[in-house]
Amino acid sequence: MYLIKYTNIAIAFLIEVAAIFILGYWGFTLQSSKIIRVTVVLLAPILMIIIWSIWCAPSSNYRLEGLWLVILKCLLFGIVACCLFTMKQSSIAIIFVTIVAINLGLSSYFGTL
Repeated sequence: MYLIKYTNIAIAFLIEVAAIFILGYWGFTLQSSKIIRVTVVLLAPILMIIIWSIWCAPSSNYRLEGLWLVILKCLLFGIVACCLFTMKQSSIAIIFVTIVAINLGLSSYFGTL
């Protein structure tokens, strides 16, 4: 059981890092002017990092708990999945959402949400 628990924690970290990179790459693929793309490439991941560090990070003073934490994580990862869909990466989006759902379920079960 410990192996599953700690593997799930590692996967949670990898999901978070992947989400940041996906948001940046999504900004790069926008059909917009170069200034808008560069702005989105920088701001989308930064905004995710700020939101995560305030309300989702385990050491945060303002960390949400319970259902509110799950809702925020689902919202953030749902936005990332939508970005994947807009980049025509539907297979990756479905895999991403599936991994996130399993990870959140196991995190809830092990109390490591």
